[in-house]
Amino acid sequence: MLKTKDNAKFHIVLVLGAIAKNGKILIAQRSFDEVQAAGKWSFPGGKVERPKDKERNILENTLRQEIREEVGLEVQKSMKYLVSSSFTRIDNAHVVTLLFLCRWKSGKAKPLEDSIDVAWISKKDLKKYDFAEGVEEAIRIAFSAQESKQS
Repeated sequence: MLKTKDNAKFHIVLVLGAIAKNGKILIAQRSFDEVQAAGKWSFPGGKVERPKDKERNILENTLRQEIREEVGLEVQKSMKYLVSSSFTRIDNAHVVTLLFLCRWKSGKAKPLEDSIDVAWISKKDLKKYDFAEGVEEAIRIAFSAQESKQS
């Protein structure tokens, strides 16, 4: 087995989309079969897989595809990077998350792959949901970014 100079522990890269439409943000309830945060509410998104060859805009392309697969929506091409964070999953895998503000383009949100429910929420709805760790703070960041873009 080839060892690298730093023999680094590598991370899973997870892209998430705070999808904005009419002043609301879309959240999705994770399946009860998920390894991490089963049944909790979060953003749609998914893991960035290794491309077959070099790929430009891999984060954005992955996020658009995951949003389509998980909640059936198309989002506008331009996205705004908001924040990153990291955590260790319960199976000890290290994860880096990247959250993007996306704008709804078309489609009706519905729970598809890996989700069991969806909801468009406003800031006043935050206390009604059981979020995965760190998600409520990320939603507040998304609402602030959305409001600053509208003004």
